[in-house]
Amino acid sequence: MRNINRACFFALFFIISCLGKSQVANENKTIKTEAYSAEKRTLFNTNKADCITLPFGYGDISRLKTVDSVLAAIQDQSKLKEIESLKFDKDIKKDLLLLPEEYNVFLPFSKNVNEKVDRIKIASDFLCYGEYSLYFIGVFNTVRYADPYIEKIYLVSMKNNHLIDMKRIYLNHQGEMGFANYTLFNIDKDYIISLQDYEFTESPFKLKPSSKYQILPSGKFSVYYHHDGSYQNEGEQGTVKNHTKEGKWVEFKSNNHLDLKKYPEFTDSYTYLEAEYKNGLPTGKWNFYKLSQEYNEETGEPIIETRKKGKLIYTETYKDGVLKKREFY
Repeated sequence: MRNINRACFFALFFIISCLGKSQVANENKTIKTEAYSAEKRTLFNTNKADCITLPFGYGDISRLKTVDSVLAAIQDQSKLKEIESLKFDKDIKKDLLLLPEEYNVFLPFSKNVNEKVDRIKIASDFLCYGEYSLYFIGVFNTVRYADPYIEKIYLVSMKNNHLIDMKRIYLNHQGEMGFANYTLFNIDKDYIISLQDYEFTESPFKLKPSSKYQILPSGKFSVYYHHDGSYQNEGEQGTVKNHTKEGKWVEFKSNNHLDLKKYPEFTDSYTYLEAEYKNGLPTGKWNFYKLSQEYNEETGEPIIETRKKGKLIYTETYKDGVLKKREFY
């Protein structure tokens, strides 16, 4: 009987001990979660007095067509001071902003960002859009230059302290041997975001196609088209409704998910995409095929008339604009 009582005592002691440890662990987890939420709340300014006035950005980007005009805009000190006046004064931890992987969303916190040398800051001034707040996040380059400068700016859409979407709107990347890539932006009074990419290479200058984005009622960013109806250019074709993509689309684009090491027979990373959109957002199953095309021997540009759909490489499944599954074949 004494042995049984002793066994019961030790069993009871063990259970109480485990319960105590579990309670401490849960308390620690709760404290960390509360601290994380509190930090997130204090990070994002909610004072409507700090909402910026539109238009904002580089209002003349549609007229920047030559090397001299682009360089003059990029080096315009008054415009740089205007961007810096957004007050990038709060540091961000790399794990504080997390989003699910979505179509055409560029996250600033990739493996290419070295947190020891790159500073990531959020601006106090922000953009008010109905029930959404759009914050400017700057990535400062501190590696090659004595004075850190803003290399990237992301516009982040939030509602009730929850991240909805993000879009890179500014780039000032200065590479080796004079090579450089730039993206300038403008946000007009109707909240339409215009982006223009410029590339300085050995060519020596390449003006890339401009693009426009709008903020959907869901708070997400979507490509903006001026006219509804059928649309077609060298990179895509489909139907536009309410200035956004709707229904079935075919797109021909370079694909960073295609690992050429796994496909030694492929000479480039272009894919033939059969996509579907609903209210401007990806939906359903997307099929990515290898894009077969010939190139002009003199210019290196693809010959549009030679494009053909090759073998199926992988599929993506979307729901409400969010990528749910990617499956390779």
